[in-house]
Amino acid sequence: MRQRQGSSGIRAWPRWAIIPLGLGLAMVAIVAGLLLEAATEAVLPEQVEPTPTMPTIAYSEGISDGCHDCHFSLTALEASAADASTASDYLIAAESIATTHGKLGCLACHGGDGEAADKDAGHVELIADMSSADPEKCIICHEDMPDEFPNDRLRLPHGTLIERTLSEEPCGVHCSDCHGGVGHGFDPVSGEKFCSMTVCLDCHEERDLEIQVADCNACHLGPHEEEMSLACIDCHRSTEVWQEVEASAHPVSLEGKHGERACFDCHQYPSFGGLSSECSDCHESIHTDWDDDDCSACHDPSGGWEFAASGWDGHADLWDQYKGQHTKVSCNGCHFDGYDLDPACTTCHKVPSSHDDGRGENDCTLCHQADQAWDVNAPEG
Repeated sequence: MRQRQGSSGIRAWPRWAIIPLGLGLAMVAIVAGLLLEAATEAVLPEQVEPTPTMPTIAYSEGISDGCHDCHFSLTALEASAADASTASDYLIAAESIATTHGKLGCLACHGGDGEAADKDAGHVELIADMSSADPEKCIICHEDMPDEFPNDRLRLPHGTLIERTLSEEPCGVHCSDCHGGVGHGFDPVSGEKFCSMTVCLDCHEERDLEIQVADCNACHLGPHEEEMSLACIDCHRSTEVWQEVEASAHPVSLEGKHGERACFDCHQYPSFGGLSSECSDCHESIHTDWDDDDCSACHDPSGGWEFAASGWDGHADLWDQYKGQHTKVSCNGCHFDGYDLDPACTTCHKVPSSHDDGRGENDCTLCHQADQAWDVNAPEG
């Protein structure tokens, strides 16, 4: 049998051939798509998945002029205030709009209507203190405030306050309590204005806050190695002026000249360590024949360094032998540089010629008593 040919004489494909042809084209399309995707990813930058952001603060500098017209002018405030004597409490320095917070505009933190011609209309829904009424807005920019400022040696509860604010827990402290009116010309970070510790103490006492700043370590990072054994109030006596220092406790009595010295004359700032109560820590001995580091055996700081205590304080064992006229002799009368004293009488006294018979070669006290005149012999018997 002969195969059928078309009218044109060309042999026709069987219908079943369409199936493998279609599958082949589909595979080509899939492979091309995969190759094109890989090439596209290699050329285009990596796509970053967007992260959720906190709400933003409405920038309102351009619509706060009405606030400026009144609060920058004492005359305008006195004219509109219910009590003219309180007008100065609401006066704001005009240059405050140049600060970081001031550039946000009054309405950003206080709300109200800065374009209203009427005072009452401009103060509708006014927020006096945003850090108290809506503290989340402060955290929008200040969510990473540290708890410690080593350069200023301060420890602050920022982390606790931020955590409580975000979790909507009650908090007795607000940003404005410490930072004041940051948008009104006050910059707590610059250090141009100083807030004494008394302000903190009074505030915490009035509010009965759980953070007791009466403990200095609650707010201050001490620079001293000895802070574990010393409390800040042992030396720092004023919460108004922290630099005023007066040692109220000291491991060694600071009498005489020692009491007149400043702390840093002996203790190197800021460690306060490296010293003991030995005299040799500060004083270099001039006595080549004295090995004891305790200078107080002869020297009394209450009388000055040149003053020597009674020489008999260290000679109790020789009192019976050397009492009498010997007690009137100064220390230097027997002890002097380069001389090693022998307690024998002949160290200082020459044996007279009348004793050529050998008397006194060993011990003069066999005949003479130290509490009697030298020409008096010992009693017989």
